[in-house]
Amino acid sequence: MDSRKRRAAGAAAVAGGQPPGGARDFSIPDLVVVPAETVEANELMFRPEDVLPAVEVVGPSTQGRDRHLKRSAYAAAGIPVYWRIELDDGPSLHVHELAGDEYKPAEKHEAGETATLVVPFEVSFDPAALLRRRG
Repeated sequence: MDSRKRRAAGAAAVAGGQPPGGARDFSIPDLVVVPAETVEANELMFRPEDVLPAVEVVGPSTQGRDRHLKRSAYAAAGIPVYWRIELDDGPSLHVHELAGDEYKPAEKHEAGETATLVVPFEVSFDPAALLRRRG
């Protein structure tokens, strides 16, 4: 596998500048979207300003981290959009947009409705599609 495919296939770490824990203090989102040129220019560590949305899929063991800790950390790092996917709730998509140094209250999109988003890019989908079986 060439290095570009390896980078795209691996988990992306988002470094939050120089946080209190030092250079080793970073978060690993479940999914990030970054510009293609950013992937080509970096290994697996992206700067917060490169991340368009950070996405977390909330599971039973990550509820507190995903709903509170990571939301606060991503806001402090300046990531403009945080998407939280709640699987037990339909699934539903919770979209948090940065306002200053914290996220505005989430805009909730439930399964069965089309979420039409324009920030940080245009995309439309039904959150129910996240659980559809393929093939």
